[in-house]
Amino acid sequence: MMRLAPLGLKVGVGIIAAVTMTALVALVWTPHDPTGIDIARRLLAPGGAHLLGTDAFGRDVLSMLMAGAQVSLAAAFVAVGVGAGIGVPLGLWAAAAGGWLDDATMRLSDLVFAFPALVVAILLTAVLGPGLWVAVLAVGIFNIPVFARLTRSAALEQWPRGHVLAARMAGKSRARISVEHVLPNIAGLLAVQATIQLALGILAEAGLSYVGLGAQPPTASWGRMLADAQTFAGQAPWLALAPGLAIMVTVIGINMAGDGLRDWMDPRRVAGNAHAL
Repeated sequence: MMRLAPLGLKVGVGIIAAVTMTALVALVWTPHDPTGIDIARRLLAPGGAHLLGTDAFGRDVLSMLMAGAQVSLAAAFVAVGVGAGIGVPLGLWAAAAGGWLDDATMRLSDLVFAFPALVVAILLTAVLGPGLWVAVLAVGIFNIPVFARLTRSAALEQWPRGHVLAARMAGKSRARISVEHVLPNIAGLLAVQATIQLALGILAEAGLSYVGLGAQPPTASWGRMLADAQTFAGQAPWLALAPGLAIMVTVIGINMAGDGLRDWMDPRRVAGNAHAL
């Protein structure tokens, strides 16, 4: 009998769906132009035609928030895609190859892992200049060793098992075994890790935009909105409240989805929790 999805997974997926829908709607409609400047309406309190108020340039905060959802989600998904797209095959190859090739791959992974996304972003900015996709590339590079190490570790547990040994006796190549027998058995673990990195990607994009290394004006970004709001924290607190809550709710939703997915895919964890209760 199919088990029902945990409540946390449903709530998390609901939050992600709502944020994604907001980003899609913002592609074709926002209450006001998110880049439109109207100095006469600067720092208006929430209400009336501007439900979340306006910023120091008279831009509608709600419209900027909706447009910023596009930036945050796109940056996070692309960064995770870069990390998983390179890290997963690298980890599978290292586990299958073994020996000095495995050791060399992991030492290279350790070297990349030693540089935080902020440091990588600074280095790339020095070469390419600041911008959203430079920040995304920095986060994506940081994600590569995360997925490579996890994939290698999980794949090594699969190689001694019966279904893999049977495939080897059947004469299948290591590459084919990795794709057909190892990867499907660790896909759930990688999916859970992807949700974790997705949440971290949103935080990283917001942080890089906050310090000026991510999205550049006039592009709307939650992190950029926080940076612009700090000057008016006492005069217009809603400027920081809106993007701050958006980041918090989105990250919590993704984490709830990841935790729920982990519980759903591991019946032993659910049984253990029920027994503890």
